[in-house]
Amino acid sequence: MEYTGSKYIGEYVDGRMEGKAKYILPTETVYVGEMKDGMFHGEGTLYYPNGSQYDAVWENGLAIKVWLNSPIWTHLEKSPKAGMIVETASITRSRG
Repeated sequence: MEYTGSKYIGEYVDGRMEGKAKYILPTETVYVGEMKDGMFHGEGTLYYPNGSQYDAVWENGLAIKVWLNSPIWTHLEKSPKAGMIVETASITRSRG
């Protein structure tokens, strides 16, 4: 994974990232939680470099439930793309 700028520390099943893991993105955002078939899956938290965190239940890489105690989200959401949108926004360069 290091060729993408990401670093994976965790378990593998049949050569795929699966089980408990720590996944460090090039933006220095860190995911700690469960993986399945190479994707965030189960309970996990994204920790951002600015100190905020995103606690969620993930299904096939998408946030399906945000925990009420998550500091950056103040109400329960069922937002399948929320986590990926937040991460994409943090790595997208502006043009201009």
